[in-house]
Amino acid sequence: MINNKTLTNQRQQLIMERLYHTLTYEGSTIALMGGYYFIGYGLVLMILTILAMIYTPYLIKTLINLKKWKWIIAFAIMISAPFIMKLFVSKNYAYKSVWHSISLFMFYLFCWILKFSVQNWIEKIKYSELKFDD
Repeated sequence: MINNKTLTNQRQQLIMERLYHTLTYEGSTIALMGGYYFIGYGLVLMILTILAMIYTPYLIKTLINLKKWKWIIAFAIMISAPFIMKLFVSKNYAYKSVWHSISLFMFYLFCWILKFSVQNWIEKIKYSELKFDD
């Protein structure tokens, strides 16, 4: 007989496995940074920004479904702090570009750290489901 806790754990595990899968592909976009020499820094920055903007709603929705409130707060701080600084910096494009790059770097750093944490969350759920028979 399957109880509600087991179903909840299985649902959470499925959500976490999907998130982990997408984070492994999200991290591979960093490889695009190596190609900036060939296609230009501006184009790479634009592509990485678009990918981050597309991925962010899914990331936030998933963290809300998993009730990972501290991660959502950390995401908001890591991403918004450089973005807000960009708004208050002088009108010089070079300074704004630097703050935009920092914000983007923080997004991908957050995703990279989250990938390892999600892997630990999945392992904890699997471990909690083990029942040792004596």
